Amino acid sequence: MTLPDVKIVKGAGGLGRQLPTEDGISGLVFATATATAGLPYDTAIEIRSLRQLESLGADAAYDSNNSTTLHYQVSEFFRMSPSGVLFLWLVENAGANNLASLLNPGDGAAQRLLITANGKIKQLAVSASTNSANSFSSEISQGVSKADQLARSEFAAHRPVVIVIGANNAPSNLGQLFSLKGYGADSVAVVIGSDQTVITGTPPAGNTTVVPGADTTTGASGVAAVGALLGTLSAAQVHENIGWVDKFNLSSGGSFLKAGLSNGQDGNGLLPTDYDALHEKGYIFAVQHTGYDGYFWNDSPTATTLTSDYAYLENTRTMNKAARVVRQALLPSLKGPLPLTADGKLQAQHVGELEAQCKMALTANMARAGEISACEVYIDPAQDVLATSVLNVQFSLVPVGSARQIVATIGFVKSLK
Repeated sequence: MTLPDVKIVKGAGGLGRQLPTEDGISGLVFATATATAGLPYDTAIEIRSLRQLESLGADAAYDSNNSTTLHYQVSEFFRMSPSGVLFLWLVENAGANNLASLLNPGDGAAQRLLITANGKIKQLAVSASTNSANSFSSEISQGVSKADQLARSEFAAHRPVVIVIGANNAPSNLGQLFSLKGYGADSVAVVIGSDQTVITGTPPAGNTTVVPGADTTTGASGVAAVGALLGTLSAAQVHENIGWVDKFNLSSGGSFLKAGLSNGQDGNGLLPTDYDALHEKGYIFAVQHTGYDGYFWNDSPTATTLTSDYAYLENTRTMNKAARVVRQALLPSLKGPLPLTADGKLQAQHVGELEAQCKMALTANMARAGEISACEVYIDPAQDVLATSVLNVQFSLVPVGSARQIVATIGFVKSLK
């Protein structure tokens, strides 16, 4: 028997600390850059800082020297997501219908990057200049369709991803912009917003100033801010709306002091009806909120109907993460034994253990982080696994909502009693 004492037991796990997630890992396929010794074409390059990109040969002067915006877009990614990880894939500009070729499942650069990254990329952006405003509709339309096909293919291959298309060189007549809502592309988003902050630099087409997102080939002021959007997605938890005012202010570090569209149009010249029309058609762009400094994404729409469960990027990102978590939880049971009762039903104990294992995986990886509100797992013990060799597991998730409209009623009263 030991001497009497007061024993102290050190507890663990009370802080709920989690291992760092890979939700912020992103990819960028860029089709207008010039290769360098450190940045060859058709090669996946893992970038962890802007300084690393510059050390590989793409510094600030690289953009003006090569009539491109690679350095600018990558700098915007890291401005919005300083601890982000970016897989970069450069493609020599192929001209017409470049978006469709880049996003084509099977042989496009986008899928080659996703495969090379071995499923690590959770959000992918593609930037390629359209030939002209006249070809904008056809090229973006084909790009959205190909991106949808690619996203579905990647989900089936257990590499779920959301895809962002930079809609460069938009037409000046906003009435020519088509609606994205009829595509059913619930993993695809299109950004048409542009940073219109004027900075000094080598002027395109004889102009005296340069916009950070300028297409220096055509002189058009303001390509789509795809780097900033990709960086916002990287910094956001999967359930968060990228337009969240309290968290995702686009105005910092001298960027987004002024915003507009990728046709070079200053946002201050747009009417409220113009913004409403763009929003209803499903495009992403930057807006201001009266009385609050800065610019913010208007919302997080995907190219599908508002009635879809995946009408917003956070819905799709949440489901994509849940799909990865669920698969990891179920994989150990693949081809494993399924004990049955005398009447051929699954044994209750085994069903309970598997349900608890799956629910714990979702709870530990998502519910505790606030990415889902609740979850439930159900396995029907009466299913005929002897005949089918298939085990059906039903997962039900309650997502996290987003306050897209806040209605405050205010008025005078005679007394508060």
